[in-house]
Amino acid sequence: MSVHARRRRPSRGGRPLAAAAVLFVGLALAFAFAGVTVQENALARDIATLHQQIAAEQAKQTDLQASAAQKQTPDYVIEKAKDFGFVWPWETLIAVQRDAEAHANAMPADQRPPRVLRWITLFVGTR
Repeated sequence: MSVHARRRRPSRGGRPLAAAAVLFVGLALAFAFAGVTVQENALARDIATLHQQIAAEQAKQTDLQASAAQKQTPDYVIEKAKDFGFVWPWETLIAVQRDAEAHANAMPADQRPPRVLRWITLFVGTR
């Protein structure tokens, strides 16, 4: 017998099993990565939607701030007073703005003269 004839050929029975195991592991990894990718895409869509909502709310805030600033102008107040009938169309509205120190410099109620005496002083005057 020759040397070559004595050598045994390796059995090929384990190759299909190893191939099936590699295929199974590959499919499991593919499904795992596919799941992660689907979740990533869903999160990306949610993030894009939230960015759009933030931009819309910021635009709304800008509009509201502009509206509030416009409503604090004297012209707007005059027009609303005319609309509500507080001022006739031929009249004008005059606003008196108090000085911030006027209230601080006011005499306390317990140091003021009685109301009757103040009325008498107003109409008769001091003598």
